[in-house]
Amino acid sequence: MKKPLLKAYYGGIFFEFVLQDRLADAVIILPGFPGRNDYNELVELFFDRGYHVFVPRYRGSYQSSGTFLSKNPVDDLIMFSKNLDKGFAKSLWDMKKQSFKINKKILIAGSFGGSIACGLAAKQSDFSYIVLASPVWDFTNHNKDGGEQDLKHLTTFCERAYRNCYRINFKDLQTKMAKFKELSPEYYISALMNLPILVFHDPNDKIVSFNHTKEMLPKLNKVTYIEHYLGHGLTDDLINAFWKEVDKFIKINYV
Repeated sequence: MKKPLLKAYYGGIFFEFVLQDRLADAVIILPGFPGRNDYNELVELFFDRGYHVFVPRYRGSYQSSGTFLSKNPVDDLIMFSKNLDKGFAKSLWDMKKQSFKINKKILIAGSFGGSIACGLAAKQSDFSYIVLASPVWDFTNHNKDGGEQDLKHLTTFCERAYRNCYRINFKDLQTKMAKFKELSPEYYISALMNLPILVFHDPNDKIVSFNHTKEMLPKLNKVTYIEHYLGHGLTDDLINAFWKEVDKFIKINYV
């Protein structure tokens, strides 16, 4: 990637981005939890294949303002998406306006970001595709039978280990996320029935069970599932390994 990764804000939401010099489709990468600070390789992967790329940070995480999950993340991302439609952002490096033209929007999310991506696409209908890796489809059902990651313990861990990256004022991530109705399949499934969705999930995943994905796949009319054994979550290794399949999925459903 020959272009620098730029940084900007829409309201209190910080994001990184890199732009093509022409009209292009846009990839919007939603972080997991706890998200990493460096998405450079994943950004470069999509940019080098011709996409604008944007990585917003959830409210209360990293450089974004406020307290983590003090507001509905779907509504914050709708605000972000509507700002993208204006076609410009002010780079914090030199405070110059960077203009761009977007054709289609593609949501990319893994794990924690899975149901956020689904709720966002259901509530804001201008997304053309979703690509999910090991998604949490429904926080109310996570770890219901044991064997999955304990999100209450994860919350406590992140308070200790990411205290300067996440401003957290709740004790249980699972309980907190379950309060947002847009993250429930009962809310988003009908709206996504005919939206092209590509799902990656490792059947041996112990963090988010594949059983949830297995239950969801028959409920979606235009879903493509790719089985892999590269572990949990959204990584550049995963997308690199299956780039031909990702590219085919987008091209087949391109209208």
